[in-house]
Amino acid sequence: MDATQHDVPRTERHARAPRRRRARWVGWGLLVLVVLALVAAGLLVRDALTARDALARAMDEVPAAEEALRAGDLEAADATLARVQPLTATARASTDGLLWSLAAHLPLVGQDVRAFSASAATVDDLAATVLPSLAQVLAVVDGDAVAMTAGAVDLAPLEQAVPLTARAADAFDAIDARHAAVDRGALHAEIAEPYDRLTAATDELRPLVRTAERVTALGPAMLGADGPRRYLVLALNNAELRATGGIPGALAVVTVDGGRVTLERQAATADVPPFDAPVLPLDPGAEQLYSDRLGRFVQDTTLTPDFPTTASLAAAMWEQAQGQAVDGVVATDPVALSYLLEATGPLDVGGRTVDAGNVVQVLLADAYAQLEAGEETDAFFASVAATVLGTVLAGGADPGTATDALDRAAAEHRLLLWSARADEQERLAGTVVAGDLDTAERAAGTVGVFLNDGTGGKMGWFLDSAVELASSTCTADGRVDTFAVTLASTAPADAATSLPWYVTGGGVAGVEPGVTRTFVALYPPRGGRVTDARLDDAPVSGQPATVAGRAALSVAVDLAPGQGATLTFAAVDAGAPPGGTPADGGTDGSGGGAPPGRLDVWSTPTARAPGLRTVDVATCG
Repeated sequence: MDATQHDVPRTERHARAPRRRRARWVGWGLLVLVVLALVAAGLLVRDALTARDALARAMDEVPAAEEALRAGDLEAADATLARVQPLTATARASTDGLLWSLAAHLPLVGQDVRAFSASAATVDDLAATVLPSLAQVLAVVDGDAVAMTAGAVDLAPLEQAVPLTARAADAFDAIDARHAAVDRGALHAEIAEPYDRLTAATDELRPLVRTAERVTALGPAMLGADGPRRYLVLALNNAELRATGGIPGALAVVTVDGGRVTLERQAATADVPPFDAPVLPLDPGAEQLYSDRLGRFVQDTTLTPDFPTTASLAAAMWEQAQGQAVDGVVATDPVALSYLLEATGPLDVGGRTVDAGNVVQVLLADAYAQLEAGEETDAFFASVAATVLGTVLAGGADPGTATDALDRAAAEHRLLLWSARADEQERLAGTVVAGDLDTAERAAGTVGVFLNDGTGGKMGWFLDSAVELASSTCTADGRVDTFAVTLASTAPADAATSLPWYVTGGGVAGVEPGVTRTFVALYPPRGGRVTDARLDDAPVSGQPATVAGRAALSVAVDLAPGQGATLTFAAVDAGAPPGGTPADGGTDGSGGGAPPGRLDVWSTPTARAPGLRTVDVATCG
């Protein structure tokens, strides 16, 4: 024993021994943790590489499966999915489990791990559930399966498709919840770029899934599977423009029972005379912008671009005037009829032949030159609409072409639907046929440009219009999108004398005959505002009003025959987050909610211009 050890008291030597043992255990423990961390990191890297390779091979195939489905080639879609599904299953299994859950909470890289894992699960959901379900739906309802014969729609295929579309929609619920947990702003570029490509692909597919689910869920009941339904049909006349498309030029009532559609009666707007007061309470902003005529005249129910408002007012007017309640309201226009005539071929209506190429001209121009204004033109308008729709419903149209025609009309906001039943209307909300600009959260981030005739005639036939995005920039106040609205009158120079008074308006609205007056309603995104409104580069004022959270502005534009004008304005979207669209925009994807970097622009569908388009905007943040 050396002298030093002699000098240390026994109690102190005994105290140091446990400390040395603890130190050794701590050291070994740290070493074990380091080894485990290295092993875990190695396993994560191994799994990540396996998943990456599987995903890369799968993503090369998935677009082909989607294209095959859109083209209706079910055999090719099934073959492609059979190759893809083992790959996506491998990728998902490689990025799931305890290690990946723990790694998702690491600093710096946790969100990258979460996004990578979410991407693998999403691609697997698409390949294993969503696309196969859509393929099965197409197998059930494609081609002649959903047949319209002898005035009836075969509801069985739609009913068979309900669980399939519900399965696909549930998968998208899981996809959306998974991606909502990813902080896109925290991703490194190497992960952000492929992650953005995947989310963009799901954004494109989501509307198809959501719409299919709602159509199959609502279709049978609304077509009378559970008992008869009665619908009021508004045939809109684009020659006298209203924000929704045109005045209701004629009315019809149809009943549907077990898929069988019957035209119950045709009616003129004179059958619904004006009311002394609005039939329903009006939104104060809507009344300020459009006057109380919105709730008193059936022809003016379409002054608002919000179709649920139009439909509920028209239904209430019909019930009060005719003592008949309806279960819903449908609106369409001559351009939509022209699409259906592509499926039916030429038809004879009262000795006149109408076809896809001439029906718009016949209804919106020729009828006013050849028939007496009022009851005669209204009756002809109603007869054409009833003949076309009746021929389609009686099985006198090519089913595939008719379906394409309805899809096209809906996409252009020329075919709109409202249900008087609150539960059904809630399911319709946000779909392309709902036209719910004021009420749908999905529509909050949209911009609107709507046209209302102020002439009191049918000069809308001679009005050309276009809405173009001039610029989109990011500012401290939010994204600013500048639009140019071009209007031009194609009326003949002698319109004041060569056109009938009921076309020019005859000065009844205080407008000189031949001049076209149009009230242009400008709608910024909800919570935003309209700034710098200019007409032909000169500042212009208008009627302001706040409608459903939008600080709207209505500007009057007068055009002499052959004259044109350009109305420019800036729409400030104060709520646009880094993705480029408002936080509540584009989430359900069921009818046009634009994905990040894109903006839905709603407008009035005219005889020559559609009512909905999507434009590229700046991505701010």
